[in-house]
Amino acid sequence: METPIKIGLVDDQNLFREGMKLILSTFAELEVTLEADSGPSVLTQLENHQPDVILLDYTMPEMDGFETMQKIKAAYPAIKVVILSMHYDEALMAFMMQNGANGYLLKDENSVTVKNAIVQVMESGQYFPDYVSKALLKQLQIQSQKPRRSAPLAKETSFSEREQEILAIVGKYGRQEMADKLFLSIKTVDFHLKNLRDKTNANSSAELVRYAMQHGFQGE
Repeated sequence: METPIKIGLVDDQNLFREGMKLILSTFAELEVTLEADSGPSVLTQLENHQPDVILLDYTMPEMDGFETMQKIKAAYPAIKVVILSMHYDEALMAFMMQNGANGYLLKDENSVTVKNAIVQVMESGQYFPDYVSKALLKQLQIQSQKPRRSAPLAKETSFSEREQEILAIVGKYGRQEMADKLFLSIKTVDFHLKNLRDKTNANSSAELVRYAMQHGFQGE
């Protein structure tokens, strides 16, 4: 018998995590070897054990799925990450797939689809359900139709010089790395990130990164 694919489950809802573990246990080719209820928790556990694939909830307190995925990929590039979300958000689907996710699944998928997604990610490196493929195509069409905005034009908005510096690197580095690069405390970085989310109406790190890219603060 082949060695089962080792799975990590990361979700802040205990019932969902327990239910997913029970579902995955019905497939001989899968084995849940890690469970965590937050980004910081999974990062701590990964120091001692690395699964093959992590099913990662996008909406979590403390550290959302985007920031958690960034840290996992930076420290353990061999681990495959499949994002789980309750919401059908085409922009988010495209953004996550374009920024390192190996797959994206809605939480109402059936058990066979989840199993097939994990197997395909292990075999080919990626899993694109139809709705993700459509989201990627739609975002490409939207981007091709948008006029390019130059950085000088974007900088005419009401951002301080420090906020512009943070917009230029948000998403490329973690909070501590941003603090080190800008010679700031992590509390100051968090303060600026909160202000930027308020100014841009961004509800998550991923939305703030998307704003920075779309408005010319980051290079192509």
